[in-house]
Amino acid sequence: MSEPAAVDAPVIDLTRAGAVAFGTDGAVTDTARGHAAAWKHVFDSFLRGRSTPFDIREDYLRHLDGRPRLDGIRTFLAARGITLPEGTPDDEPGAPTVHGLGLAKDRTFLAQVDEYGVAAFPSSVALLHELRRRGARTAAVSASLHGRRLVRAAGLSHLFDVIVDGADAAELGLPGQPDPA
Repeated sequence: MSEPAAVDAPVIDLTRAGAVAFGTDGAVTDTARGHAAAWKHVFDSFLRGRSTPFDIREDYLRHLDGRPRLDGIRTFLAARGITLPEGTPDDEPGAPTVHGLGLAKDRTFLAQVDEYGVAAFPSSVALLHELRRRGARTAAVSASLHGRRLVRAAGLSHLFDVIVDGADAAELGLPGQPDPA
C-alpha cells in the first residue's frame, strides 16, 4: 500500500505581490496573551460576586478577540446576562460602566506593553523584510486603538508604509470586527 500523496504547503508568489496588508494582532505581533491577561484581570475583579470568573480560552476568543474594546465588553457582558450603563470616556478606570471597564483594561494592557514590550513573530518579520526588499508596499491593520503604539513597541514601524488602527476606524466611522468593512 502506498503512502498518501503529500499536500503541498500554500505558497505566496512574492514576485507578484505589489502590496500586502497584515492584520497585526496575532499575525505580526503577539499581543493576544497580553490582551487576554488584561481582560482577565479587569473582568475577574468586576465579576467577583456577580458571575463565574473570566475564562481566557472561552470568553476572550468568543467575545473580545479582534473586536473594538467597547463592543467586546458589551458582547461579553451580554453573554453573562449583565447590563451596565455606557458611561463616558471620562469615567474612572474600573467604574461599573462599559467605558470604565474599557479604561481599566486599557490601563492594564498598556502598563504591560510599557514594562515588557511587544513580541513580533520572527516568520512575519522575515516575510515583511523580503516583501520590502522586493519593493512591495505593506500595511499594518489593527482593531486596537493603540495599533500604532504596538507596532512601534515591537520595533516594526519602518516595515510598513501605512498603519491603520482602531483610532482611524473610529474617526472614519467604520464598524469593528467581525464586520468585513
